[in-house]
Amino acid sequence: MTVIASLSVSLDGFYTGPDPSAENMMGTGGAPLHGWFAHDVADRHQLTADDILRPEFERTGALVMGRDSYEHAQAAWGPHPPFEMPIFVVTSRAREADVRDGSTFHFVTEGFESAIAHAQQAAAGKDVGLHGGGAVRQGLRTGLLDELQLHLVPVLLGRGRRWCDELDSASVELDIDRVAEGPGVTHLRYRVRRDARQLSRAR
Repeated sequence: MTVIASLSVSLDGFYTGPDPSAENMMGTGGAPLHGWFAHDVADRHQLTADDILRPEFERTGALVMGRDSYEHAQAAWGPHPPFEMPIFVVTSRAREADVRDGSTFHFVTEGFESAIAHAQQAAAGKDVGLHGGGAVRQGLRTGLLDELQLHLVPVLLGRGRRWCDELDSASVELDIDRVAEGPGVTHLRYRVRRDARQLSRAR
């Protein structure tokens, strides 16, 4: 079972603009980061019409995300979120599961690694996905992330939330697995080196 992540980022490494919120989940100026795939609602059918996103959805059986990702986007996902799988939200505040049509959000207070373990059990043999920049950083810090895909959008945001902040670069080594061009985006898929992941977990 593989732990994978997919994130749209600017050329200067931001995955949102400043001040993301439930009213503006991509932050100030961050909307162009999602402009490369055609969508007007949070709908699985629209998202999986894209040749890059469809295989990600098909291979993923459960997701792990941070509380910020949930709080900023949950209203936009509506009563039928696009995931159609179990989602485990890492949080310090316990609450009842958020049950919606096709997807249930479970709130895990025992930390990121516990959320990964729950997701692996729920994924029924499929891969586990990480949603959001915070979850990507946690995956790299803990050495649990196997595969990272960055959707590189040719914009410079200048400020916001940067996906690689506070990472120890000495413990993260990536090998390029695929490069694919798209309209207004370059898709870069990396494999995280196993020896680097073991070093990260030992620290």
